[in-house]
Amino acid sequence: SATAAATTTAAVAAAASSPPPRVTARRFPLRAPPLRRLCVVLRRAWRQNVRDGWVNGLRLGVSAGLALVLGEVFGHTTTLDAGSVAERITLLSYAAINMAMMGLMKTLSTLSAEAPVVGRERARKWYGACEYLFAKMVAEVPLDAAFSAGFGLLLKLRCGLAARSHALVGLLALNGACCAALGLAIGSAVPGGDAAMAAGIPIMVVHMVLGIINPAGQSSAKPPSKLLEAVANTSPIKWTVRGLCVADLRGAVLSRSRLSNAPRMGALALVQSGDQVLERLGLESESASRCASSLGLLLAAELSVALVVQVLLRPRFQSMTPPKAEAAQAQE
Repeated sequence: SATAAATTTAAVAAAASSPPPRVTARRFPLRAPPLRRLCVVLRRAWRQNVRDGWVNGLRLGVSAGLALVLGEVFGHTTTLDAGSVAERITLLSYAAINMAMMGLMKTLSTLSAEAPVVGRERARKWYGACEYLFAKMVAEVPLDAAFSAGFGLLLKLRCGLAARSHALVGLLALNGACCAALGLAIGSAVPGGDAAMAAGIPIMVVHMVLGIINPAGQSSAKPPSKLLEAVANTSPIKWTVRGLCVADLRGAVLSRSRLSNAPRMGALALVQSGDQVLERLGLESESASRCASSLGLLLAAELSVALVVQVLLRPRFQSMTPPKAEAAQAQE
């Protein structure tokens, strides 16, 4: 026992007198080739969508439920008259707003959940902003567009919309894709999930206010300012609502069976055709294809903004130095 005690005492003394272990910076593996990095990040994004299958199923059910609710509120109308034109414009506005909010909120929640992991991996230079954004665009944007397209088809069947299926589905799909890209831009610019939500909701409210169409018509006495007009042109809701109204009302002949219920005042007073409605709303020179092109340009602009913000706000961390090096620097 005396020998064991002496051995233990000697080991403790040797450990106390030995210098502390040297702290070395962790070396991470070298970056893979660009194509391999892109494939890895893209595969992970698709796997995340598969793991979130119940969430996507819930979104599908919510989209179908919204279409059915709008159908119950506005009813199935195959023949429009002057009294139901305002309701049809309101229905199309609600459709665009619902899909826009769903696309934006989904993207912001996904980015906030991924932000800590993505920040660490980008700080280690495992991949860059281009690979990450391209993977998110390929994995998330088509999914949001598909939900919006399914919503549009069900809404057409339930409410009897006169717009052609390809125009209705295309405009709503582009609307969902634009709002998902807007969520990417906001989530990239604003750190933190709560802050992104706090910034995203007011931005979407501004887009709604400036994007909807007033059934009372445009007033030439109060033209919008240049600033408001420029902000309104960045609203995906504006181009979606305008395109849906043009696709649904152009060439339509309004029924006169309910002339007694027709509005006698306002922009829609005693209108007889869909072309007259578009003229009084200031949309006589608008077309669904032009609105779709504007949504495509807006989608590209939002993705470009998200890329620039991701590059400029690259996550950076303070590098760790060994304790001995810190002591030597303090002595110097």
